[in-house]
Amino acid sequence: MDYDILLMNIARDMSGYSSCFYDSIGQYLIASYLRKRDFTAQVYAGCVADCKEIIEKEIGGKKTRILGFYAAADNVRIVSHVIKWVKARFSVITVVGGPQAIALGAEFFQETSNDFTIVGEGEIPMFHLLSYLIDGSGTIEDVPSVKYWDRNKGCVVWNQCDDAIVTDLDTIPFPHQEDSLTGRLRQGKMVGIITGRGCPNHCAFCYEGANAKHVRFRSIANVMEEVDYIVQQNPTMEYINIYDDTFTLKPERVLAFCREMKARKLKWFCEGHVSFVLQYPEILKEMVDSGLTCIQFGIESGADRVLEAYGKRISRGMIEECIQICKDSGIHGITGNFIIGGAGEDGESLAESRELAAKLLEKAKGILELYTVYFAPYPNTKMTANPQDYGIRIQEELLQYNLNTMRSPVVETKALSVQQIYREKQEFDHYLAECYRKAALASTKSDLVQGLFQDGKRVYLNPTWEKAYASFNHIEVFLQHLTIEEQSFAPDAYPIRTVEDFFLEGECMVTEIGTFSGMEKELLLNASGVYTAGELADQLGLTTEQMKALFQRLNERCLVYMSLW
Repeated sequence: MDYDILLMNIARDMSGYSSCFYDSIGQYLIASYLRKRDFTAQVYAGCVADCKEIIEKEIGGKKTRILGFYAAADNVRIVSHVIKWVKARFSVITVVGGPQAIALGAEFFQETSNDFTIVGEGEIPMFHLLSYLIDGSGTIEDVPSVKYWDRNKGCVVWNQCDDAIVTDLDTIPFPHQEDSLTGRLRQGKMVGIITGRGCPNHCAFCYEGANAKHVRFRSIANVMEEVDYIVQQNPTMEYINIYDDTFTLKPERVLAFCREMKARKLKWFCEGHVSFVLQYPEILKEMVDSGLTCIQFGIESGADRVLEAYGKRISRGMIEECIQICKDSGIHGITGNFIIGGAGEDGESLAESRELAAKLLEKAKGILELYTVYFAPYPNTKMTANPQDYGIRIQEELLQYNLNTMRSPVVETKALSVQQIYREKQEFDHYLAECYRKAALASTKSDLVQGLFQDGKRVYLNPTWEKAYASFNHIEVFLQHLTIEEQSFAPDAYPIRTVEDFFLEGECMVTEIGTFSGMEKELLLNASGVYTAGELADQLGLTTEQMKALFQRLNERCLVYMSLW
């Protein structure tokens, strides 16, 4: 055997994921932990279409005889099919881990002939399991956090253990290229990194809050050692995405991270919490100044009673204030989601969510990406265990038909049927599209620059705003003239309008984007390349300073720019 175990994270549909999620960092951490203890692992993450060929080469070629699979709600069926296929063809031991492992019981073991599942973090249990399987050390009863089928008892045995976790995360070597089966670990424009584990929150719908309670952090020195290694291996990398749910839990640690990232001049993304931004707006500004490019929030709902049911410990007003602070900080991207059809959902709560969405898009023009998802019943969460307490009923039959979680409705509420939840989401998405278009039309040059440029370079962080802006020809024209010369007022240069289609009606100039009168109408009407700004000022009886102020006001609304000729 060339190595001890092949760890695989396979998916049928990768369209909903950023390329940085292909790297399966958790499995690489297991591989690094094992290598430090004289076991070797290879990691493959990618499309299921390549899975058969890889298994035939690695297992059939006798490079290893143990297969480990990451199983989440969206790929557990694929994992099940692959295990059945490989068990029918090869003498192989299979191990399943990941968030879905806790939900896999007797039926899964009997249908697939799978050998083991690991519940919770994988490093320590996997080490003990390989010690048992390969070195013959100890017994299966000694392996913590492992489930297996006991043929004698005819049932699943679970060696439950709450302490099989690495308390000092710095002792886990970070992911290295040598453990990548393809040799392409973290080679994209965006790469992921984990700087801490666990979550102290108890959101009713969230797997992490229910199953990963021990909060631990890596030292910033250790994190930066990994960052430097990533840069060395991938000099074309543009963004580091921090996966941690609780990255902002320790303010002083965040500031230490910012100092190091600022010294390295790197850009990064992270997940944030509304309460952190409200409590520490000055730290958010430090984060942005150090390279924080985009921050993600779980908004979930615009109804306070729904947020309370989820255990979010935030309110609608707090969300509004948080988004405004983020906009003012100069950050270039914010993402947030709304759950449709969750706890106690009804027409009133959906109306409140739509109202909140419109307000947030108005506050954060150019940078806020909002999306909607359906509620997903993840294993071992409060809402899945006790749906009746949250005013929902899970449709088990629909779960069988579901391709991917959060992409089709699988519950009903007291007020809404599954069909109504489906229609409500469609209407919500249409409403969002109209809100984007309305906000895009009202966007200023500052909004465009904040969302489309970073450090003077064009970035593509906000696809929904890109689409909304592209629907207005005057904005498309304006974006082609963002040089310093074209944006700076000069009396001997020619003001040029970005709006072409118009007609005159009385004292007004009517265009597709609005009606203009007074001096605004006069400047726009004459901004056709005939007169310089100075000549036009003389004609209109304005001083140079008055003309400059008028130009700047219209320029900020993306309506005029300056041309030398």
